[in-house]
Amino acid sequence: MSLTTILINNLRVDTVIGVYDVEKQAPQSLKLELALKLDARRAALSDALVDTVDYDEVCRTIRDFGRRHRHELLERFTHELGGELMRRYPLKSLTLTAWKQVAGLLPAEIAVRVELDREAIDAAQDAFDD
Repeated sequence: MSLTTILINNLRVDTVIGVYDVEKQAPQSLKLELALKLDARRAALSDALVDTVDYDEVCRTIRDFGRRHRHELLERFTHELGGELMRRYPLKSLTLTAWKQVAGLLPAEIAVRVELDREAIDAAQDAFDD
């Protein structure tokens, strides 16, 4: 099977995230980078949006997720968001990196990257169901 990768870079998402009290007072802007892998052979033939993943819709889903959720750790944010995207879209795998910078608190940009794979997720669910 050949896979297509949709890349989304520099997506800004506002969310309340952090362990320090000052971080919990107002949303921060995270910078996200995503690599979405899917089987897009049908879309390549049909040239129809219905046969692929609508990346505008993916961006809206991500921004909505940021507005609806509060997290302390980037690790939890990336894993929960990645799981949401895997459940909602027909992805074979995804790589999601979230970058955070807090003026006055962190000396640099900090990032967390998560890689999720459909086969591993399905295998874990099957083991859970048994």
